[in-house]
Amino acid sequence: MQRRKLITGLAALAGGLGAGRLLAQDSSRSAIGAGSCRLITQDVTGPFHTDRYPERSNLFDGQKGMPLTLNFQVTDVMTCKPLPGAKVVIWHASNEGHYSGVENLVLNEDGTPQPDKIDLRGENFLRGMQTSDERGRVQFVTSFPGWYFPRATHIHLKVYPPDFGEEHTTQLYLRNEICDEVYASEDYRHRGPNPTRPNPGDDSGIFSYESGDLWLNISKSGDGYEATHELGVVFYDRMFGELPDHYRQG
Repeated sequence: MQRRKLITGLAALAGGLGAGRLLAQDSSRSAIGAGSCRLITQDVTGPFHTDRYPERSNLFDGQKGMPLTLNFQVTDVMTCKPLPGAKVVIWHASNEGHYSGVENLVLNEDGTPQPDKIDLRGENFLRGMQTSDERGRVQFVTSFPGWYFPRATHIHLKVYPPDFGEEHTTQLYLRNEICDEVYASEDYRHRGPNPTRPNPGDDSGIFSYESGDLWLNISKSGDGYEATHELGVVFYDRMFGELPDHYRQG
């Protein structure tokens, strides 16, 4: 039995024993993306993770871009209940396709790197952390991420348990039709649409299950966009997102 199937089975058993499914009391913050009480697909961290994530909701930090409000609901899939006290960390590219906190490559049209780099190691824009409330909710107000070659448009995310044990890591993707609409707006049109248009997982070697839960379900909201997404995670004592060793295949 593969590890993910075992986790899913244990979660279903927990629900059958009376834990019940997550009931969102506020429809505007209900679980949409991942589906209620389901372990979200994991993905690689990527090369732009740092150890600096200010605890804040607004991540703009002086950057230009289309406003994007992200409402996340953290759920313990073993109990199908909201998980308070979890630490949710996100980071993504600016409208120019640059990440704060790192040196950014400058690429030619064929994808080969130029000798010069853009050094943004002293910046923290579009990075942040929030702690889930008693209903497992966090909210980030950020800009719609820009694209960079050769990746589909995405947002990086980690969820840590309340005591900062083993984390759950994934990436959330934005559909091409929404990206095309945003990339035609004022702060993005000079770069044009993202030429890379794969489905989630096409450029990731580690997941093959239920990749549909990696799509952000985005809708118009005021002058920007909004998305609500459930983050189903596993919490075993002091570990998060992984099974204890005796459940792993040898």
